[in-house]
Amino acid sequence: MQKFKRACLGSTAYALAIVMGAGAVVPMTASVASAQDYTSGGIIGTVTDESGNPVSGAQVTLTSQAQGFSRELSTGESGTFRATLLPQGVYHVTISAPGYADMADTVRIQVGGLASYTFTAVPTSETETIVVTGTAVRQMQFQQTTSGLNVDVEDLVAMLPVGRNIESVIELAPTVVSSDRDFRNPGGGGAGAAAVGGSSAAENAFYINGLNITNFDTYLGGATVPFDFYQTVEVKSGGYPAEFGRATGGVVNAVTKSGTNEFEFGIHGNWSPDALQSDSPDTYRFRNQLAESESMDLILEAGGPIIQDRLFFYGLYQARDTRSESASILNGSYSVLESDDPFFGIKLDGYLTDDHHFEVTYFDTMRESFLTSYSFDGVDEIGTVPVGSTVYENGGPSYVAKYTGNISDAFTISAAYGVSEDRQSTLASDPDTSFVVDQRSGTAMRVGPQTTRNNDFNETRREFYRIDGDVFFDFMGEHHVRLGYEVEQLSLTHLLARTGGADWAAFTVSASTEDRYGLPAGSEIIRGTTGRFGGSVEGENSAFYIQDSWDVSDRLNLQLGLRNDHFQMQNLIGEVPVDLDNNWGARLGFNYDVFGDSGTRLYGSYGRYFIPPALNMSFRGADLYVAEYFELVSLDTTTGAFVLGDVRDSSNSNIESIGASACPAGAISPVGTVACLVFGNGTQEPAISKTSQDLRATYEDEFVLGIEHALNDDWTLGARAVWRVLGDVSEDVAIDDALVAYCEENGIAGCADIWFGDYQYVIMNPGEAIDVYTRDPLPGETSIRQIHLTEEQLNLPVAERDYAALELTFERAFDGVWGLRGSYVWSSSFGNYEGTVLSDNGQTDAGTTILYDHPGLTDNAHGFLPNHRRHQFKLWGSYQITDDLLLGGNLAVTSPRLYGCRGVHPTDAAAAAYGASSWFCQGQPSRRGSEFESDWETRLDLSARYAVPMGDNRGDLILRADVFNVLGLEAGVDYDENGDTSAGTPNPNYGAVRRYQAPRSVRIGFDWTF
Repeated sequence: MQKFKRACLGSTAYALAIVMGAGAVVPMTASVASAQDYTSGGIIGTVTDESGNPVSGAQVTLTSQAQGFSRELSTGESGTFRATLLPQGVYHVTISAPGYADMADTVRIQVGGLASYTFTAVPTSETETIVVTGTAVRQMQFQQTTSGLNVDVEDLVAMLPVGRNIESVIELAPTVVSSDRDFRNPGGGGAGAAAVGGSSAAENAFYINGLNITNFDTYLGGATVPFDFYQTVEVKSGGYPAEFGRATGGVVNAVTKSGTNEFEFGIHGNWSPDALQSDSPDTYRFRNQLAESESMDLILEAGGPIIQDRLFFYGLYQARDTRSESASILNGSYSVLESDDPFFGIKLDGYLTDDHHFEVTYFDTMRESFLTSYSFDGVDEIGTVPVGSTVYENGGPSYVAKYTGNISDAFTISAAYGVSEDRQSTLASDPDTSFVVDQRSGTAMRVGPQTTRNNDFNETRREFYRIDGDVFFDFMGEHHVRLGYEVEQLSLTHLLARTGGADWAAFTVSASTEDRYGLPAGSEIIRGTTGRFGGSVEGENSAFYIQDSWDVSDRLNLQLGLRNDHFQMQNLIGEVPVDLDNNWGARLGFNYDVFGDSGTRLYGSYGRYFIPPALNMSFRGADLYVAEYFELVSLDTTTGAFVLGDVRDSSNSNIESIGASACPAGAISPVGTVACLVFGNGTQEPAISKTSQDLRATYEDEFVLGIEHALNDDWTLGARAVWRVLGDVSEDVAIDDALVAYCEENGIAGCADIWFGDYQYVIMNPGEAIDVYTRDPLPGETSIRQIHLTEEQLNLPVAERDYAALELTFERAFDGVWGLRGSYVWSSSFGNYEGTVLSDNGQTDAGTTILYDHPGLTDNAHGFLPNHRRHQFKLWGSYQITDDLLLGGNLAVTSPRLYGCRGVHPTDAAAAAYGASSWFCQGQPSRRGSEFESDWETRLDLSARYAVPMGDNRGDLILRADVFNVLGLEAGVDYDENGDTSAGTPNPNYGAVRRYQAPRSVRIGFDWTF
């Protein structure tokens, strides 16, 4: 375990000791991943004489300062030695060679990479016995192409104002932007939903101690783990090696704390009081002046030896209490969200010998949050009697076990097994009452007691095993080959149903829709939507990889990697509709020492990254999903009670013009009534007809070219150009119109009676012709068969997303007095496909969003994408005022998000049935991102750390204070992009602010360690 006493990093003497002993250690360093695994790091050292000539045959001993184990090595002809799969931490190094004085020094090894050091040997006579210290000089990394951050969490907390969550760490990295707030789970699940390198928020992978904790249902974030459980967090934003996959955004790799040979105990407290928080301005959605938010937690942690040098423990318990209150004008409700469930985790480390390491980690993130709603008049009158409640269930237990064996200097091996369970459920207290919305005024407002549209039970389980090996050999240079194989078996139980059986939305008929509904303009109608989805599905992902880090010469390193992913997914009845194999992804790169002095590195990389299909693709395989329209007789806006008039069917309206067909069993109207927009009829479609026959997995290609230059021991500059281009995309598409066109061209009558618009959804690669099996037999036939649909019949564009960025970075290493780091990124994210989720409407159905459901939904969709930010400035650092007082700052400036105008499609009836979901407003085209923009967002956070003089045997006490958004700025960061209402009338709130940046807040806390 990292010493809890490092919380007193405010001590200049301590900081300088670390800097001198471990080569300018700073709380955040450039990612140094180079053929290392998820939980360990390594070292490559070079021993030279005073003239720079290699010293071969030197004996090297590495000893862990924390856990006492040792590793014996020797230098080769080039004077180098390597050690891999070492737990991160500080190591004592001793080197002896004939004719040279013995050397002793300390080095630091970080997770995910090879730390590079040079040791200078001093000649001595045979009669002299001296030990030379301080000869280790940390070098620039020439065995990696990965970009991102590597953060020591204890140092981060000690020196900077950051949120105590994984997303705050991710957003420190260049090219990372905060994603749409609609992707946050109200109950706290889905931690880390940031957008990396132009990707959507649902394209990242999250690991802790080698265990994949990514939410494979939606791919939005990972399990929420307390900040104090982490030892380091590594953010890989690009250029990552073949070992890492299943992500087209970034990889977040965390390692927890471990026990050491010293018994240690810590108490940490955090309090964010509402009294010290400002209020955001009101919006048309929320009365933010009435909002309240307060959280507090108390963390107890302990660690130490069970058997000295051999067996260690670390444990953490977090008591937490959070409460937030919000006043919704649209819903007419005042909501109180509360949670107080604890977290606990434990880590055991054992060394059978110095060369054989066993570790086991267990943690439980399960928590319940309770949302209680009261009536609210939209101004300041709040009811006293609850009118509804919702329970959010998030998290679950997880464990992982790993073995690492150092078989010889030339071969190491590791194996791991683990299980991760998670729950993301939203459960209404009254599932029999319907959710009702009144949008007759043009603004959608919830009425009645029900606060939950869907009763949603969601539980996932991932079981994995893997084996990896590292081989070192010399052949035309030095090679470090890492290879491995991994399998993860996935299971999802997801049951979702509309509360009350259907949700209801009342609106007013417009002049443009009176023919559609068979009622004069000004009449009132109400739409009822029935929805029942889900069951249990399973899947499996496996991968083989190999990566060679080849030192061709002392100035040129090549990275040669290859990864093969296999993705398989079952449907609700155990059939296999998706089986994507042979997903070969090259990972190639180079590093070149420009001047031969290890001071300037030119590097580049190419990588192809695949992402698996989310299991919710199969969860949606047997939907009963039907919308119907009725004349509205009356609606009580207090109770939500309503009286229905006649259904709008083929006898009294032109409802068929938007795709209405015969109602299936389970709809509100009788079976056969031609009044239903059927998006799913409740029957399981055959696996063979669910996908195109030549379906390919989603992937992205990345090209990087960069340069890094060390001005001196303190200052480093960098520049990096990035281009990411989307390749194949797998999305679900309604092929009904294309199939009907096929029938017409082949003289087959009656197809429109079966394929009415939303009957057959197929997972395919948009923009291409497909071979596909029909879901039902064609008219006059008795069995399904394969047909060919052309690009013209499908009428869909290719999914495109091009991301280009120029990144400039600098770092001034913390020297015990001050340190500073910053970045500027110019970027462009352009295309018609944001990614697996959709910020336009907050849709989290990864890979099955509405975007490609119908051709009309893609019209005018090309433009600057939701995660496009032309400019990003990030700057953070700390300054030691006195031995006991340290100040920190964190500044982020981001340019606006661009918006278009979304409305009802004027010509595509199927797209029009989705309401305001097309890039048209009042019938006029509006290209994505072409109409207006949000505000620039500037956030300045400041912190202070004071080391309280405690005297002997009383531990170390640090008092903390953090102020976020200290300037109290109020930038609008989320705007209403809908120019039409679902009824086609102008939306009075178009262009209005939906959310402002987080208001000024204060967090105070302490760290008391022994």
